[in-house]
Amino acid sequence: MISLARLIDFLLDPRMPQYLPYVKLKQLRRSKPAETDVSRDSPVLVALTFDIEYDFGSSAKETTFGAVEPFLQRLPSFAKDSGAVFTLFIQGDLAARFARYFQELQAGHELGLHGYAHELWGNAKWFLPHHPTSVNMRRELLEQSLNCFADNDLIRPTSFRAPDLVADQDTLRLLEEHGFIVDASAPSYYGVPPVPTRPLGAASKLLSIPITVNPVPCFQTRYFVPFAFYEIFNMARLAASDDSHFIKYVGKVLAFQVAAGVSPHLVFLAHPWEFKEWTDQSRPSYCSSHNYDLLNRKFSLLEERYRLRYVSMKELSQSMSLE
Repeated sequence: MISLARLIDFLLDPRMPQYLPYVKLKQLRRSKPAETDVSRDSPVLVALTFDIEYDFGSSAKETTFGAVEPFLQRLPSFAKDSGAVFTLFIQGDLAARFARYFQELQAGHELGLHGYAHELWGNAKWFLPHHPTSVNMRRELLEQSLNCFADNDLIRPTSFRAPDLVADQDTLRLLEEHGFIVDASAPSYYGVPPVPTRPLGAASKLLSIPITVNPVPCFQTRYFVPFAFYEIFNMARLAASDDSHFIKYVGKVLAFQVAAGVSPHLVFLAHPWEFKEWTDQSRPSYCSSHNYDLLNRKFSLLEERYRLRYVSMKELSQSMSLE
């Protein structure tokens, strides 16, 4: 039986049919042809981020992490082939288990934090099975995670991404209190504009940088009822997009950012379990070891059009200037 909190969240979800008129207006406003484009002389900053978590995250029926080690073994050669810098958002309880890989990677890449054991860092969500974690428990899990990093000779993280992109103001205040400067937890699936903000106010050092999302909403019909959705820049969307749509997608995002006075940038999200084949037919069909090549090929297409510069999330935050 659905709880009252989850029911309220369902009714307030901006993608639901009751918000259709508002979303339609947003679509019309943001679909206007952009008058600006990114010059070849201007760099497009790219942050490739990977959430190092249990297999299939919150949708998993059991706790396994079989995809993590093969992914971490492959990552150095993948970084060399692509010439990219990565940000790994690591579950705190996985830091010790895979410490030797993280120790090798941290010299050239950023290690961020992805909660402790994929718990909820904000209010209940209708589409998630988890119950909210108390603020006191979040504080304990945050400090326990930081201790896991320190005990395994890992650089103290300053970037955070909450599991399932669920983080409330209490979580953001905890992050700032513990020295974090980047939060990547903004709920992009709600259509959060792909621009950085100061969620705790202008005086705060904490910068929110969302996973890139197409600011123009799309629509789909389920059981004859229309719902809105937003194209997030993640592995699932990348696998489903043909090259033409991919180029147009990136163009819309960058034009939106330029018009907003923000440095053009892209934040990509993927998970280790998306780079492995699974025999269980209930698993997403796009998961494949070929996704390494797909990712390289898609970004090679962008390099033909834009001057890409790969950065960590921390470096990206340092390149963003807000009024």
